[in-house]
Amino acid sequence: MVINTAKCVFGAAEVTFLGYRISSKGTIPLPEKVEAIRTFPVPKTIRELRRFLGMINFYRRFIPNAAHYQAPLNALLTGSAKGSHPVDITGELSQAFEACKEGLCQAALLAHPKCNASWRW
Repeated sequence: MVINTAKCVFGAAEVTFLGYRISSKGTIPLPEKVEAIRTFPVPKTIRELRRFLGMINFYRRFIPNAAHYQAPLNALLTGSAKGSHPVDITGELSQAFEACKEGLCQAALLAHPKCNASWRW
């Protein structure tokens, strides 16, 4: 094994890696990425909606009931509409859009798994 010490960090309390902040306590999304999603404008086209859903799905594990909140938005993607086809995000769709953003803003720290935990079926 060859280690490039210029790219390594040893003894750090926390590390930023692939869009996450990882510490001894657990993993959390990067605040600047969460802020970018929080300030994302309401999508006006299918392409913008796909971009938003892709961003939010990267941090899906931090959002409780993510599939429930995203279901109305994903329903817009069914059918033959593609590209710059306009979408109207109002009412229930607007609430789902805001719930997705709010769920990520309230993301909790995900603790690391305990390797020695006992399993009870």
